[in-house]
Amino acid sequence: MSDPITVGLILCDHLDPGPAAVAGDYPDLFPAAFAPHGLELQVYEATLGELPEDLDECDVWMVSGSRRSAYEDEGWITAVSDLIVRIEAARRPLAGICFGHQLTARALGGEVARAEVGWGVGGRSFDVVAPAPWMDDGDRFTLLMSHRDQVTRLPDGAEVVATAPYCRIGAYRIGDHVFCVQGHPEFVPDLSLALMEARREIIGDAVVDAGVASLGAGAPPLDQDRVAGWISEFYRRALGR
Repeated sequence: MSDPITVGLILCDHLDPGPAAVAGDYPDLFPAAFAPHGLELQVYEATLGELPEDLDECDVWMVSGSRRSAYEDEGWITAVSDLIVRIEAARRPLAGICFGHQLTARALGGEVARAEVGWGVGGRSFDVVAPAPWMDDGDRFTLLMSHRDQVTRLPDGAEVVATAPYCRIGAYRIGDHVFCVQGHPEFVPDLSLALMEARREIIGDAVVDAGVASLGAGAPPLDQDRVAGWISEFYRRALGR
């Protein structure tokens, strides 16, 4: 493997103590998912106003998930949106995960809204409709999900990479410098189960029960590591490594 790539992780939330006790908080989950692919993460606590002054502080950038919505009127969300605009304008490699996928789309001129179909939780499968050069040749993947907002319109110049009946924009790209996915490659099944149970009253029994079943016997295998590998390869190609 080539030299490690330094990723500036714009961290937009923390897990509550109960779910975090299962497999660690985001500062544990992201390195566990991406370090095997040669990525070294430097965390910026966005909700505390900690953001990079210089884009050269890291090789590439990533925006994490969050329980907040991309369209909320919060100072830190506006600040991260402005940072995303700077990163994209400089053509620095940028990956967005869940909330990061949504906020990147909105910051660059797209739209995000509460999904009419409700929550997407557990393992959900997506069809690859326009594979990017950094992806393998598989036509389908399954990721752990936890969201009730969705990207409803992409920014100009963006292309849908993967789609599902319940979520039209499951992954997208802008050229070779932006790659975003609605799912969570950093999640593990036990964490997904813990989050669903913790939010059962909010999500609803039927959706949670279906999400739990999606992780049981006979369900499609999860592609957490595969998608983390795509993101790593996306960075390497963008940096010419």
